Amino acid sequence: MKRSLLKAGLVALCVLGLLLTAWCGVVAWCGVRSSVQPAEMAVIFGTAVTDQGVPKPALRDRLESGLDLWKEHHVRTLLVSGAVETENHQDEAEIMAHWLEAHGVPASDIIVDSQGNNTWLTALHVAEESPDGAVVVSQWFHIMRAEWALRHAGVNRVSGAYPPRFRIPELWYLFREAVALPVYALTKTLPSRDGAQ
Repeated sequence: MKRSLLKAGLVALCVLGLLLTAWCGVVAWCGVRSSVQPAEMAVIFGTAVTDQGVPKPALRDRLESGLDLWKEHHVRTLLVSGAVETENHQDEAEIMAHWLEAHGVPASDIIVDSQGNNTWLTALHVAEESPDGAVVVSQWFHIMRAEWALRHAGVNRVSGAYPPRFRIPELWYLFREAVALPVYALTKTLPSRDGAQ
């Protein structure tokens, strides 16, 4: 009896592992196959900066991708969205905007969103600024959830761009995204008309 239960448990774990691996593959595939469609705006999702206010490598990669979209006239404006970090109190969005300005983007072509504490909040802000279409700029593993969030928030035409660099730790983030996306689909709702969520 105990052996049968153990065997059934192992089979169940193997099946669950295979399903999760397949779902991770879907998330990865949707990210890497994304292609840019011209839009009014690109939204660059924020991530960590140093205590000195310098973009860390992953954020710098995103900024370079967004800058390329602007230089190549795929978009006319860049929305930089991020949080004020709790530990070092650095404003990710302001730092991103300064980086872009230092690389030739005029301030008039940059929209700063310092309240983009997570993907969903950023999506809601993009829907207010550019409901007709936007390009999400993030790492490949985040593209599927970011595109879903914008579409669900009400942005009509959404496409994605991601930096060409790959780092081994991104495999862990792929796993996190595979878990987060179904949770988003089940829990995220649009704000009501009176502003309550």
